[in-house]
Amino acid sequence: MPMSRRDLTRAFAVTVGSATLLGTTELTTTELTTANAATQRTHKRTTTATRSHDRSTRYPPLITHTHHRPTGYEVTFRYHAPDATRVQLKGEWYFERPSDLPERLSGPDGTVETPGLRPRQWRRGDVPIASPNSTSPNWPVVDMRKGRDGVWSYTTPLPGGVYTYGFFIDADADDTTTTGLVPDPSNPAWNVHDGVVDGRAVDRSQIYVPSDADFDPRETSWLSATDGASGKLRYVTYDSPGHVTPADQNYLVVYTPPGYDAHRATPYPTLYLSHGGGEDEMGWSTQGALADIMDQLIGRAEIEPMLVVMPNATGYATSSQESLHRADLIERVIPWMEEHYHVVADASGRAYSGLSAGGMRTAYLLLDNTAEFGYYGLMSAGLPPDTTFSDDLVTAMKQASVWIGGGWQDPINAGFVLNGTALHRGPFRAARDLTEAGVHVTTAFIDGGHEWYVWRLLLRDFLTRVAFLPATSAPDSWGA
Repeated sequence: MPMSRRDLTRAFAVTVGSATLLGTTELTTTELTTANAATQRTHKRTTTATRSHDRSTRYPPLITHTHHRPTGYEVTFRYHAPDATRVQLKGEWYFERPSDLPERLSGPDGTVETPGLRPRQWRRGDVPIASPNSTSPNWPVVDMRKGRDGVWSYTTPLPGGVYTYGFFIDADADDTTTTGLVPDPSNPAWNVHDGVVDGRAVDRSQIYVPSDADFDPRETSWLSATDGASGKLRYVTYDSPGHVTPADQNYLVVYTPPGYDAHRATPYPTLYLSHGGGEDEMGWSTQGALADIMDQLIGRAEIEPMLVVMPNATGYATSSQESLHRADLIERVIPWMEEHYHVVADASGRAYSGLSAGGMRTAYLLLDNTAEFGYYGLMSAGLPPDTTFSDDLVTAMKQASVWIGGGWQDPINAGFVLNGTALHRGPFRAARDLTEAGVHVTTAFIDGGHEWYVWRLLLRDFLTRVAFLPATSAPDSWGA
């Protein structure tokens, strides 16, 4: 049977309370529920809890409210591997101090060098960023300590936010290594039931850490699992003739909002949300903390209830500007959604956004399939190098709402070249070129690099400022 919230809180009260021997304080029931909610997503979003007789699933991360510097919170990561000779932990917690950077913006003259500050060096205002600063996941790898019970552990302070982490078993990993990474069996992805994966497996886990206002004034609870009604995630396999891997089929993940009503008078808007390079349909619902963000924003009435579709954009034959994927999206995915869900069936109720490679897909759709969506959000990407704007295209783009965002320190700001081929010219030039063509663009640039810390914030910005809202520039017909 699934554990109730009361049982989970009681269980964590025992484990976290034991940390008082180290001079920390036991969390209150409310703090426990908030602090450990992210590690219990499986209990909240799936119908079956992890089997208790499997010892490897009994050691979720322990979040302790220390009330001490540097962050006020500490997390102990654990992994049960009695026969292992070495266990390493990789987590997304290198930081930079923007006020101390010799330069703020990555651009044509070079990429901003980041100091790789460790969590114990953290100060308010610091933000997560890879080190060396890159589009690759260059995050710290540390050795864990083995206990007599065969449980390996590592404790670190962390500021408020969502962090992705994973383990290497009997490996010799460094900060650039990703091959061999395994998720936390005590904190699996939402699509794991009794150890069985429904759909595609992921190789890492996520944890939410609250903010202590005495040390970190940022409000991060919008990233946490909600205490109220939550939406649902569904893994879907659909027919996709011509798709290569898997043959003639493809995948997507669908989020439905709390209280989704297939019979309500007004159909729901839909956000189509695309992953980055090297990822798939599972990226946003795991590393992106999509469901928790949507639940929080909807529950706070910051956005209206909507569905989110996260397609897989990989496994197609090679095509110019991913035309095969775009055709599949328009000819199969959108009709499939309209057949199976109560959604708006025209562009006024559709938004498209994506990060990095997904931002490029957003650009391709904006330029070549403009009328399919009413709202476009490019994250950490730009327009293709050979982009030109015809009068008809400009007229069409003026009918949509366009948003562009990224990190100030992102290495792709000057454009992105892969294997000698220029793929896009960067988000700043995209904003400039579209604006000069007469297309109004809303922008959002923040301190950070090419990582999920930035993209979660950008998703919130796009949803609360642009998607499914009235246009923010006046048409020529307005005015006295």
